[in-house]
Amino acid sequence: MADRLHFFRVKVLPPAGGKLRYPILGVIGYLLIFFLGAPLLIHLLSGYLPINSPAVMMTTLQMVSLALTLLYLLGFSLMQERATLRAIWIHPERSRLTCLCEDFGLGIVTWLVAFPVTLALGQLAELVTYIITGKEGIDQLAIRFLKLVKESPSLLTIALVAIVVIAPVIEELVFRGFLYTYLRQKMSKMGAILLSSLIFAIFHFSPQQGVSNVPLLFSLFTFSFFLAFLYERQRSLLAPIALHMTFNSISVIRIILT
Repeated sequence: MADRLHFFRVKVLPPAGGKLRYPILGVIGYLLIFFLGAPLLIHLLSGYLPINSPAVMMTTLQMVSLALTLLYLLGFSLMQERATLRAIWIHPERSRLTCLCEDFGLGIVTWLVAFPVTLALGQLAELVTYIITGKEGIDQLAIRFLKLVKESPSLLTIALVAIVVIAPVIEELVFRGFLYTYLRQKMSKMGAILLSSLIFAIFHFSPQQGVSNVPLLFSLFTFSFFLAFLYERQRSLLAPIALHMTFNSISVIRIILT
């Protein structure tokens, strides 16, 4: 149905012009802040923060990570030329209200295509992993985080804003806006989609999850494939942001209700 509705037809648009300054620095700096900077800051300030439970600890770490990341990305964005930065968010020929609504709406609707494919491949990878290792998977860190905070309205509100709104915007700017744009200048469209999707999946790897990383990486790689394709199709970050927000929102609802 998606094919018959020309979903897989990429828009033909001229090059937007301009190149990112220090694109690799943008991605690596983000990873360093997320994995090293925020945990180190929490460790240094642990004696001064009112942290009295694992739920508060994880929420505090999430807030600090997002705050530091936002500040870093703001500074990195100020290093770019305005025309280049605008073109990353949306192609100059599509900076109209109708295009913005189209991009956001298409991102939401794409969930109908991305979710069943992502879920199916993740379930298949989980089955194969169980057959090979004989070990059942454990909850992902994000699921455990939600289960910890769902009994506290204030902590749950912070978690929802972070997972549903802030995280999708940050990750799409980094992995599609900066990383994919850079890779697209160096290789073919399909090569850039595959490599950026692989890096996105590996970014979510966690040693604590053990064999559960296998189905998780398959799922995230598939999901990221749709995100990168959508960005290439629309030449607008609003489309993958909307898909990412929709995916996270429905996943959160499923986790909380079940």
